[in-house]
Amino acid sequence: MRARHGGETARVIYSVHSMAAVNSALQHMTALEEKRTAIQERIVTGLRVATASDDGAIWALAQGMRASNGARGEALTSIDLATGVVETALAAAEGISDLMVEMQSKLVAATDTSLDETSWRTLMDDFVALGNQAQRLADNAGFNDINLLEAGAADISVLVSGNPAQQMTIGAEDLSDGGGIFDSTLPATLPQTDAGFMTGRPDAAMVSDFEDSIVAVNAAVSRLGVSLKTLGVQRTLLVKQIDETETGIGNLVDADLGREGARLEAILVREQLGMQALEIANRRPQAILQFFQ
Repeated sequence: MRARHGGETARVIYSVHSMAAVNSALQHMTALEEKRTAIQERIVTGLRVATASDDGAIWALAQGMRASNGARGEALTSIDLATGVVETALAAAEGISDLMVEMQSKLVAATDTSLDETSWRTLMDDFVALGNQAQRLADNAGFNDINLLEAGAADISVLVSGNPAQQMTIGAEDLSDGGGIFDSTLPATLPQTDAGFMTGRPDAAMVSDFEDSIVAVNAAVSRLGVSLKTLGVQRTLLVKQIDETETGIGNLVDADLGREGARLEAILVREQLGMQALEIANRRPQAILQFFQ
């Protein structure tokens, strides 16, 4: 059968075998369905790039950023643990410093030569009792089985970034009696039951040495305070880096749900039109029957 169109004769083929119009409509519908499925998956997952098959380069970049954030997360844990250690040590060290202020007043009072032996020994018993409390603070300043103030305490290293080579060292502050910082200046190291082991009244030299020890302990408290502040600064930086990296990952792989919703609506309309086209294409072979009526 031929039809004239635009001054030319066009040939229209009617066939029950090839059905080209139907095949074309089906191919169009299949393509639309694949697009709709992809859009729905992006809406459900919230991701524009969920797997390497979506966009290999972007997926690899995002994975690398996730790995960096994972390392930063480990560093954050390390900082949090170290913060607990230093906070505990700092609280104990401040308590020791406070006790030493009281100890100094007892020691100075005991040097008064107008006091009889019973009186100065009573003052020194108080001095020893306060010193024993200071030693208990040092011995009980542990956190997570780490004590920076006990005898023989070791320095600790803290991860402060995702790079293992970047670590912060926090020095131990041995505040046990005779450990190099705290010094009771007594002829025996604390703890002791009382001052009965003393053979003579304390003198000005003993007071001077104890004052030097107070200065040393306060310096240790200051160092611990600086370490704690530094940990806080490093933690703030890490959290900022983690948040910014998460934002960057989102910019790379997250789907724009507003756009995807609009695209889905458009695809659904196109599918409806495609169904109508398929229905029209399916009617065309029926025209062949008219030739035999």
